[in-house]
Amino acid sequence: MIAYLEGEVLWQENEVCVVRTASGVGYVVTPTARAWRLLQASPVALPVATVVREDAILLFGCASWEERQAFFQLVGTPGLGPKTALAILGVFEPAELAAAIAREDAVALTRVPGIGPKSARRLLVDLKGRISVLDTRPSGGSLPAGTLVSDAVAALISLGYRAEEASEAVQAVLKVEPEADVAQTVRLALRRFAQRL
Repeated sequence: MIAYLEGEVLWQENEVCVVRTASGVGYVVTPTARAWRLLQASPVALPVATVVREDAILLFGCASWEERQAFFQLVGTPGLGPKTALAILGVFEPAELAAAIAREDAVALTRVPGIGPKSARRLLVDLKGRISVLDTRPSGGSLPAGTLVSDAVAALISLGYRAEEASEAVQAVLKVEPEADVAQTVRLALRRFAQRL
């Protein structure tokens, strides 16, 4: 899974851009609205959400680690795809989105293009308990810590766990096993869930 890209923007058009890394490889990235603003700087550094489909591997550039986590939480919701996730993150910052869902503010969700009152109410039901804002920024400038937390939580969400319980399980595992990698963290979190049964 690609979690971070740093390099030069070679080309941008409509909804996508190409980021060339120091090794000379160019990656097609679909940035969020806030990430587009970062593309004006050179070199650019983006947290990336990777979505794997049968016919494609898609990269979505995010403006922050929190936005990357929110993107994964959104696309992990049944019936909500990357296009809708991009539209939602184009209107809300992750903290604003979490707050709107926590206070069940359907009117706020109607600010997203293509989402009317009925869809907003359905989204509130679908997203309740799934969206949380985590501190996924790398600690001390070290990339792996932030990536580990967000990737482990995203993996658990993709397995059907709520964002809140996935975050709690990952944090608990890392308190006991701070040197665990993503796979070990997910495995230990799953054991914690199994022990609760």
